[in-house]
Amino acid sequence: MSDQIPLPFVSIVGASPSAPPESFPEIRRTRRQSTRSRPLLVAGRSAEVPPAITDDESSRLDVHDYLVRHDEHSFCFQARDDSMSGAGILEGDMLIVDKRIQPAHGHIVLALVNGERLIRRLHHRGRKTSLFAEHPDIAELQLEDGSELTIWGVVVGSFKRFWA
Repeated sequence: MSDQIPLPFVSIVGASPSAPPESFPEIRRTRRQSTRSRPLLVAGRSAEVPPAITDDESSRLDVHDYLVRHDEHSFCFQARDDSMSGAGILEGDMLIVDKRIQPAHGHIVLALVNGERLIRRLHHRGRKTSLFAEHPDIAELQLEDGSELTIWGVVVGSFKRFWA
């Protein structure tokens, strides 16, 4: 499933200068702050008490480093619906999208299909390409000759905020 599949009619991000992802207001660039915040403490798997504040860097996690592998080629996109709820992506979740990764069968991608932005799982069978929502009420989108598809990038992670 990790094999990259050539998609001859798929336009990868950057191929269409008329509509790069960065031109849309809902796209947010990932960037490293010059004044870094302190990485978060990581609780051990068998911890029976909350982690203690420590200066031990080995027990800390930098969320940016964990989610973003290619700073200049990554951006954030907020999910606008629950079409990928079966993959754990819900409306309002922030997705980390990497446009440097070659899309392959099984990847979750941010795609522009005939002018509509979609988050879907890429399926490639023989010469047929489909985009699957992971929601029972949303049908598979089979791409036919003449369909315009631009994959802006591969979703590599997500995060959400729970309101207290």
